[in-house]
Amino acid sequence: MSTPNYPLALAIATAGWSNHETARLINDRAQQGGYRGVAIDHSRVGRWIRLGEKPRPPVPELLAGLLSERLGQSYTPELLRLAPGRRVRVLLDAAEHEALVAVAAAANVPVEEYVRALLRSALSPYKGAT
Repeated sequence: MSTPNYPLALAIATAGWSNHETARLINDRAQQGGYRGVAIDHSRVGRWIRLGEKPRPPVPELLAGLLSERLGQSYTPELLRLAPGRRVRVLLDAAEHEALVAVAAAANVPVEEYVRALLRSALSPYKGAT
């Protein structure tokens, strides 16, 4: 079962790019960087968004760089869900799970995205600290 890539869709929409423009920018950046095997088209970008397909390197890094430049904030392949993420398993009791699902539904956000946002918010004071 495929899952839409909402973070990528939001970033591209915020940049004001169409799928055509996104593909063109990636191809241009790849050519400038000497990557000969990159040939992205608009339908591929659409599959990344609609189906959650993940492009092969160096495309995630190129796209994250383009979006970072355009939007003035740091994007990574992981934040854009273009790279394999690390999974964490958290066991919740039934009441905790129901509460989490209810809050995510009220926010009209998939529960997985809501949990990621909660974790990022909780961990942001510690980001970069080792």
